[in-house]
Amino acid sequence: MVNLTELLQRQEEMLLELSKKLENLESRLSKLEKPSLMYRRPLSNDYETLSTTLDYLHNNVEGIKKDLAHIAKVV
Repeated sequence: MVNLTELLQRQEEMLLELSKKLENLESRLSKLEKPSLMYRRPLSNDYETLSTTLDYLHNNVEGIKKDLAHIAKVV
């Protein structure tokens, strides 16, 4: 009877461990289904989404265009 109890306990522990591994794999798989592309600017330690980077670049280009138009009017 003791052997049966020990066997059941080991199987339960194994099932718990396998369940945790399965949860981990499901989590990793869902991340692969929805990739998050990140970019790190030179001289920075932080990562940001590509949409944030593109917004930043777009705003800078628009600012440069305004500055060039202003300089063209002055000259």
